[in-house]
Amino acid sequence: MAHSLNTDPFVIQEATIKDIQRAFSENQLTSRQLVDFYIQQIDVLNPKLNGVLEVNPDSGEEADKADSRIRNPLKIGELEGIPVLLKDIINTKDKLSTTARSYALLGAEVSGDATVVERLRKAGAVILGKASMSEWSQFRSLKLPLGWCARGGQGMNPYVEFGDSHGSSSGSAISVTANMVAVSLGAETNGSIICPADYNSVVGFKPTVGLTSRAGIITISLRQDTVGPICKTVSDAVYVLDVIYGFDPRDSQATLEASNFIADGGYKQFLNENGLAKKRLGVVRIPFSGSYTPESIARSDFENHLNTLKEKGAIIVDNLEIDNIDDTVLNPGESGESKALAAEFKLNINEYMRQLITSPVRSLADIIPFNNNSLREKTEEYGQDMLMLSEMTNGIGEEERAAMEMMANLSRDGFEKLMKENELDATMSLGPGMSGVLAIGGYPGVTVPAGYEEDGMPFGICFGGLKGSEPKLIEVAYGFEQATKIRRPPPAI
Repeated sequence: MAHSLNTDPFVIQEATIKDIQRAFSENQLTSRQLVDFYIQQIDVLNPKLNGVLEVNPDSGEEADKADSRIRNPLKIGELEGIPVLLKDIINTKDKLSTTARSYALLGAEVSGDATVVERLRKAGAVILGKASMSEWSQFRSLKLPLGWCARGGQGMNPYVEFGDSHGSSSGSAISVTANMVAVSLGAETNGSIICPADYNSVVGFKPTVGLTSRAGIITISLRQDTVGPICKTVSDAVYVLDVIYGFDPRDSQATLEASNFIADGGYKQFLNENGLAKKRLGVVRIPFSGSYTPESIARSDFENHLNTLKEKGAIIVDNLEIDNIDDTVLNPGESGESKALAAEFKLNINEYMRQLITSPVRSLADIIPFNNNSLREKTEEYGQDMLMLSEMTNGIGEEERAAMEMMANLSRDGFEKLMKENELDATMSLGPGMSGVLAIGGYPGVTVPAGYEEDGMPFGICFGGLKGSEPKLIEVAYGFEQATKIRRPPPAI
């Protein structure tokens, strides 16, 4: 669909941030027209996809203000007039709700914007609304379908009817890939950015834990949670990251530690088409490639992509394996992750609710009976075993500390050892499975669209690195994207 001003049409669908900014400067488009276009897209597509739960009723007014600033170049921000959707665990002090997609928090009043939202607004971004997600970031029950929430229903994959949208930042990925918004923010404890981005053919950027602030966000684990962009292109993801990263006194410990990794001059400088040259990429096939049948398009395309990377100057170190990956690292019960997260979630959700001005519930102990008494929460069908297990914990004791130490040791003796012994700039693997490895160590990762199966189901390649390796990951991911240009929009819905 084309949206035209004057005599020159500008196609909004698939437009990047840079495209949109150029259209603004050339008077082909206004932020208000862009917002109106996305709202129209939401009206048409969202009843089928369930990617967006709420549209900001003030988004049009915000866009008008951005247009006024765009006409005065002295005041223009880095994301001036660009509409952004937020995962519904990210606080906004406006008419939007922040509920983790649960009815339990509907009507709660937050004390202020999350730090990442403050930074988006300062950069001129327009908060378009809240994206759907897996309820409580998939931490409610083992039986909860990926991408389902009581308030928004089941998120749907735009590429394949009844295809998996994954989670928990499902709505952020669905909305971007279906052109219902320009860019979005997701958040990840374990796989919640990487997985839905992979399944919905978009770029998901999981930063090093602490590179982006978690203040004003419903978190599961301050040890693992990170906020990052979900966008159609690597460049868009980097443009958003450049706005939201940095030290925050409201999340001081993690952001201070991560500030040691921040690249001088920001991250856009690493959008280098020749960034693959001389990069040592470690290919980890087992167990991740096993998720795809030997005759799948994904398997054959992966081999083709390896050849492309070599042609662009990358050094491929193939068939690497991470120690203990199958029986320990990727098994939350064995790695210690399940035990640690159960205790961390209770502490973090109770602290979050203490900071609310008003709320129907004030603790995890209140949420559980609320769910039991709400037919809309479908607890008889989906349960809430993870919430109940978390409520039974009593803070961080010896067992929890031992679990965290185990994860640190597994990360040091597994992923870090692999990276350092092989002198790698990044790892690469087919699909999103590496996200579990990156999660428990707080490492960054980027997934980039890599192709489509016969039925149209997308798949991606995940690049991972050590803490603070965002510059190398950007060069590798952008170089791969520019060499392949695989992404295509979903078929007509």
